[in-house]
Order: sequence, then C-alpha cells, then structure tokens
Amino acid sequence: MLIERRQTNDIAKDLVQEGEHDTWALSYIDLLLLMVTLFILLLSYQQDAIQQTTAELEAAEMVKAQVTPNNQAFLDQVYLSHLKDRVTAVEEKNMIKLAMSDSILFFPADATLSHSGEQVLDELALMLKQRPWHILVEGHTDNQPISTPRYASNWELSSSRATSVTRYLIGRGISPQRLSAIGYADTRPITSNEDSIGRGKNRRVALILRAPD
Repeated sequence: MLIERRQTNDIAKDLVQEGEHDTWALSYIDLLLLMVTLFILLLSYQQDAIQQTTAELEAAEMVKAQVTPNNQAFLDQVYLSHLKDRVTAVEEKNMIKLAMSDSILFFPADATLSHSGEQVLDELALMLKQRPWHILVEGHTDNQPISTPRYASNWELSSSRATSVTRYLIGRGISPQRLSAIGYADTRPITSNEDSIGRGKNRRVALILRAPD
C-alpha cells in the first residue's frame, strides 16, 4: 500500500510539472505572437507614414509648380504677340519688368487711357490672368515740370497714371489683391533727360511681376 501511494504521488507530481511546463510554453508563445503583431503594426505604421510624407511632398511640388512663374514662357509669349513693339520685357533676378511708353498708354499730360493703351492692357491682362504673379504698377515721368489744375506736379501725374492702369487691369479680371500702384515722378529715369528722345523713354509705366511668397 505504501509503495502504491508513493507511485501515485510521483505520478501526480509529474502531471503537475507537465502542466506547469505547458502553461509556461503557452505564455511564451503568446508573448512571441504579441511581439510579432506589434512589429507588424509598427512596420505598417512606418509604411503609412512614408506614403503620407511622399504624398505631401508631391503635393507641395505640384503647388510650387503651379505658383512658380515660368518666366521664359511668358517672355516668349510677349515677344511672339502683337505687344513686342509696344512693350519692353526684361527678366531681372526673380522678377519680370514690363515697360510701356506713355505715348502708347495715355493722352499727353494726362492719366486717361487712350484707345491704344486699352488695347495693350487688354492683351496683357489675358496673359497675366493665367499666372499668379503679384503686380506692382509704377508710374514714371521725365524731369519737365508740370502744373495744371488737375496735376500739380509730376508726382500727381505719375501716381494717377499708375492708378489708372491698376484700375483698368482690375476691370479686366485681375484680382485687386495681386495689384499695387506707386508713382515715382522723375526720380527713377532709365536714361538721360537731356533731349526729347531720352525724356520720351523716361515717361513710362512699368509692371513689376513677382512670384507670390
């Protein structure tokens, strides 16, 4: 009897030990599965993050391409259009300067646009509406003093001419937020005022085109 009890106890101990071993093995397997799942989740999250970053970079490049002006294409467009003999287009650093003689745009000593001036601005407006540039309209005069009931000096005349051009471009669909106007009178000549030819070149309106910030 004593021997049978000892054998029974040994068998019970072995079963308990086997049960403990099985429980430990199951816990270890569960831990491995949990680690594998966590690794898969982290890998999936990393791939999603990479894809999102790539998509954001591509979107930023697309936006940049949309807002960055193609200067050479615009210059070619001006050169190939009817404007090439009436508008001087020059690229300087990150901007384009368009210059138009006052004799094309205005009546003498006045800021009222002539028919030819409206035609030039109509054609320019069509080109500028296709691009997101900021447009600064500058009015310039020669050094000959002016004093009329409407314009007390060249300051008033140059400012009024810049404003007239700005107002006309707004009327042709250019957003007011893209436009600004300033008159410089005779303070920024591009050549000498010693003769009529030089003074004629200095009497002008310039459009300064800049890419948006």
